[in-house]
Amino acid sequence: MWRKILWILTGFFALAMILCIISVYVSPADAKWMSMCPFALKYVLIGLAALMVVCLFVNFKVAIPIAVLAFVGFKYFSHEYSIRDKSLDDKADFRVMSYNVKCFGILDKNSNILRERVLETISATDADIVCLQEAYWANKPSDFPTLDALSKNLNAKSVQKVRLTNFNYGVGGLAIVSRYKVINQYSHPFDSTANGFMYVDILMDEDTVRLYNCHLQSIMINDSDLEMSSRHEGFNRENKDKAVNLYSKFSEASARRALQVDTLVSTLDTCPYPVMLCGDFNDIPLSYTCFSILASGERLHDTFMERGNGSGRTYSIMDVDFRIDYIMHSNVFKCLRHKVLDFNIADDHYPVVAEFMW
Repeated sequence: MWRKILWILTGFFALAMILCIISVYVSPADAKWMSMCPFALKYVLIGLAALMVVCLFVNFKVAIPIAVLAFVGFKYFSHEYSIRDKSLDDKADFRVMSYNVKCFGILDKNSNILRERVLETISATDADIVCLQEAYWANKPSDFPTLDALSKNLNAKSVQKVRLTNFNYGVGGLAIVSRYKVINQYSHPFDSTANGFMYVDILMDEDTVRLYNCHLQSIMINDSDLEMSSRHEGFNRENKDKAVNLYSKFSEASARRALQVDTLVSTLDTCPYPVMLCGDFNDIPLSYTCFSILASGERLHDTFMERGNGSGRTYSIMDVDFRIDYIMHSNVFKCLRHKVLDFNIADDHYPVVAEFMW
């Protein structure tokens, strides 16, 4: 009886692990439900570890394939979590920052104070390249300066921006502030959304580098989606409707994001230059989004996986941490350090900073 139960549990967790692994290679545009699988990886690993320990005493031969499957799963889990700081002491040639600045706080209370704190935080990093998502700039000179002030603080040579949405008093979108000379620019807004990507070709030591800044489809979660009824009726109708609505939003956003990332990857695959890519992907590391980008072109590298520590969280919701903001790069660059700054604006994103040798 116990052996039969053990075999059933082994088969269940083995199938769950296989689905978790396969899901990162299957476009959510083709199978929306598979976008949920990666969230189970941690628990599947725990289940496999427990089974492996039991099988060591019950059936040693069964423990071996379980251990192999758990090892493969752990390699994928390394995209999510790093157990040690791997920073190097070498002197960096340049520093890059990626940050979703939430329109510099113009939509929040105490907007001028928030803007000043954001500008101070970005300027203090002394980054050579700053990629901003959800940036804001005024249509005309105003008392809410953003990109011009930041450019002055960083002594930048260039500010490139792409409009993705309009306000009554300004414009929102993507922006790149760079100390390097820009020789070419391209932008690709996505249809029916305030998301898109851009790239600029910059000169670094007389070599051309393509610098990407992207903001992929968000889930558009609001406070109502996360509020569950406290009525003591078990899983009541109200909570069920909220859960269905939340799943619908997540799966739909995953499907749209998959199409967006396919478009982005098509430009990466044909890029003739070394690449530096920053952005708010709105997706976790173990996802079709991230794996598609990492496998693009000459294969990019994730700075967190190289030099990060802990969970690398860049966004928190309901006290749960997620890493959805990234800096990736071609092999010609050597990442020395990766850091997530302990600062956010109005409970939103945390800035990501990485340093490189060239």
